[in-house]
Amino acid sequence: MLLNKLRPLMEKCGTVELVIPVHNEEAILKSQLEPLLNQLPEGFTVTVVENGSTDATVSILSTMKAEAANLSVVSIPEPSYGNAVRHGLEGSSADILMLDDLDVLDTNFWVQGLAVMADGSTDMVQGSKVLAGRNDRRPFLRRMATRVLTSLLRILLGFRGTDTHGPKIMKRSSVASIFPLCGNEPDLYPSELIIRAQRRGLVIQELPIKLEEIRETPLALHRRVPRAVRDLILLRMKLGRA
Repeated sequence: MLLNKLRPLMEKCGTVELVIPVHNEEAILKSQLEPLLNQLPEGFTVTVVENGSTDATVSILSTMKAEAANLSVVSIPEPSYGNAVRHGLEGSSADILMLDDLDVLDTNFWVQGLAVMADGSTDMVQGSKVLAGRNDRRPFLRRMATRVLTSLLRILLGFRGTDTHGPKIMKRSSVASIFPLCGNEPDLYPSELIIRAQRRGLVIQELPIKLEEIRETPLALHRRVPRAVRDLILLRMKLGRA
């Protein structure tokens, strides 16, 4: 049971807060969150940052929040993944911060990542879709988009790693001062966070994750790719190449 796996790790790591940005997720919100909330130990909280939803997401979250003491809900008016992530991370006071997407929620990665963090020598654990291999069951084009983005981050910004957009586990004392420096670009906030952490010399370890597509991506690739390229150029102009 997840609770029994997390509890001994939290005795070493401290309190944990999971941040989940959501936008128009009425179809999978309850099925993904409710089983999880029932398995978390004391000291492990979940903050959902709803951003600009126009479906029933807000009302579903309101009902769930009334029934779950370990769930917090924050709403921001504009639909912005980057702004939602930043808002959730900056508002946390937990010892360990976790960032994951609603359609992923890889609890095996959480357990493995907290085990890595428990020895105190690692600042961040990054979940990698590239390292997932056969456990990445997304459509071919989405897998290729991940690899292309990673290659561009390496070429333009000197990124050292295989993925910047998977789930993350972070020691708040190590990364909190980085959050205000990162912009709220819709697609590249996680990339900027990782690159800034690398340039500070933080200890980052990658672990494979398991994922499959349980709903269509909220933004089609033909719209998302041009936006990501634009943000990538802006990020290069801001950070330069290490």
